[in-house]
Amino acid sequence: MRTLLHFDASRIKRLGRPLHSAVAKLHLVARRAELTGAYSDYKSALEAVPRWAVAGYDNDEVVPVGVEKMIKVIDWDYPIIFWLERELRKRRGRWTNLLDAGGHVGTKYRAFRRLIDLSKVRWEVYDLPPMVKAGAEMARRDGLEENLSFCSDVSEARKAEILLCSGLLQYLDEPFPEFVSRLAARPEVILLNKVALRDGPTIFSLQRGGPAYFPYQVREKRTFMNELQAIGYEIVDSWQIQYLSHAIASHPELGSSQSWGFVLRRSD
Repeated sequence: MRTLLHFDASRIKRLGRPLHSAVAKLHLVARRAELTGAYSDYKSALEAVPRWAVAGYDNDEVVPVGVEKMIKVIDWDYPIIFWLERELRKRRGRWTNLLDAGGHVGTKYRAFRRLIDLSKVRWEVYDLPPMVKAGAEMARRDGLEENLSFCSDVSEARKAEILLCSGLLQYLDEPFPEFVSRLAARPEVILLNKVALRDGPTIFSLQRGGPAYFPYQVREKRTFMNELQAIGYEIVDSWQIQYLSHAIASHPELGSSQSWGFVLRRSD
């Protein structure tokens, strides 16, 4: 009897291993836009993407995901539109260079031009090669090339008076101060939107979008604010997007992120 019981127990244990492994990975079967998993850095999050999924934004399959929604003006766009129009009016019709970092296929240009005059704005999108290729083709097709251009190497971007980062920072694979340091010159004004922040230590997670998973960074709020001051910018305005927050489905104990927008002006 002892031998039989021992055999059954060990057999059950062996049979249970695949089940345990499957359960441990269930959190990776996430719904669209949902966060899952908690990791110490960007690289660890990227390495955790399941083999059956597309890893990161640098893939052609990701280009069409969410485009129809992004080319529309959404509630959280209005503070950015307000401050952008204000900055353009101050320039009294002079040509203004704007760098739209993480601007996808030029979605914000297409959305904003319906509400404000961008005829004197040289709007340059910096993004990954798949987005740049698709965006440039769309701009040629729609006759927008005079105002809308693209680059996949930030060192080749023209000097910009205004930097727009709308929804970029949580996907950026480098610290924001380092990114700013790689620009041709420090912009006079930086417009940030949908910045994911929390009161605790910075964490990385994975967000699902269509066929892909993206590393998603939720920064410690105090540290981020200190970084903005350290690179020589003062906060002119800030706002919290109350209904745009994320909890990590697999780690609810970590709480929800806060989504913030900022207007920054160069201190000098």
